[in-house]
Amino acid sequence: MPVMLERWNDDKMDALEAKVERIEVELRDLRQDTKAGFERMQRTMVQAAVGLSGSILVAFATAMATQL
Repeated sequence: MPVMLERWNDDKMDALEAKVERIEVELRDLRQDTKAGFERMQRTMVQAAVGLSGSILVAFATAMATQL
């Protein structure tokens, strides 16, 4: 079976370049969105840890104060 070779003219090359650029932009946007999401998650986890630690300290201090 003969193999048909297709010529890539300037229009096809331009279309391919535009498609590759669009994909690169989408990937860059996706990376930025993912990074922002992880930063928000990390901030939330730190706030939760600080709040929980504070609650434990207050409970411990209250328990110690009632024992005196």
